[in-house]
Amino acid sequence: MRVRDFSRPAPHALSHNPDSFRTLRANLLTSALHYADRGMYVHPLLVGGKAPVWNDWEGRATLDRDLITRTWSRAPFNIGIACGPSRLVAVDLDVPHDGDEPPAEFAGVTDGDTMFSVLIGRTPGARAVPTFTVRTPSGGRHLIYRAPAGFEIRNTARTIGWCMDTRAAGGYVVGIGSVVDGRPYVLESSITEPVDLPDWLLTLITTAPEPPKAGERVSRAEIESRLRAISSGGTREERWATGILRSECRDLSGMPAYSGRNNRLNLAAYRAGQLVAAGLLDQAVAEEELTAAATAAGLGAEYAHEIEKTLNSGMRAGLQKPRFMPTDRRIGGAA
Repeated sequence: MRVRDFSRPAPHALSHNPDSFRTLRANLLTSALHYADRGMYVHPLLVGGKAPVWNDWEGRATLDRDLITRTWSRAPFNIGIACGPSRLVAVDLDVPHDGDEPPAEFAGVTDGDTMFSVLIGRTPGARAVPTFTVRTPSGGRHLIYRAPAGFEIRNTARTIGWCMDTRAAGGYVVGIGSVVDGRPYVLESSITEPVDLPDWLLTLITTAPEPPKAGERVSRAEIESRLRAISSGGTREERWATGILRSECRDLSGMPAYSGRNNRLNLAAYRAGQLVAAGLLDQAVAEEELTAAATAAGLGAEYAHEIEKTLNSGMRAGLQKPRFMPTDRRIGGAA
């Protein structure tokens, strides 16, 4: 039987004040229309989250003002900007998570911003060109550029620098006005139009080594068999916790593309982290099985780092909120 988890954190606790709700919805609609008017294709993201609402979000991303108005009038959806149709390249300068250290060759680099400066210093002819820049809730930055014609530009994950990802065809970035964890994405300067991608950055991105692929895909049957073996021993509480992990892995491993797999992995890792914090699951086992389930669902096909990053984020959040087996599920007591 699947154990329901009522501790799921809301992506963003919206105010119950109707006026605040309407104001946020109106602001997001205005921002989405602003992007569309400048030729940037938009699609809705979960309210307070970063996962797409639409399946095939890249194919459905739109400039249609009527569709945008109808969509964002229903709810204060966050905004996704599809980079491919919009002919954009976004450079994501991130901040490190706890325990995330730069490689030895980048000793002294503290985040994506300083990594970007190091790349400029190491690359002949490179210089910073001011462009449309968005400050993210975590303190990172998105540098948005126009993609040059005639080049196939792909997404990258830390292959051009530590704490640096790029988004192009097949990727999207979150738009201004969107709110995650109660904090908004905001315009950093007065520059509101992307400039052309500098040649030195184009060269770095297009010549970057292929990111590591995920390991060999494990079948759903094998995942189920492995977890069944794990759950055969231990205390009643440990078997209860392993049952939850089995359910999470089963659900995740069967998800098709464009169905919110990454968001689901984050939630599964959060729930597993709660059980690890309660001492009912081994963290290494939970991470191994969730990684296998994510790989079975097709995550990591482009680059393995997407699984690791999402898994670590959800696990860290769960570790802060231990979850124990409800007392009404326990049998027996002191003699």
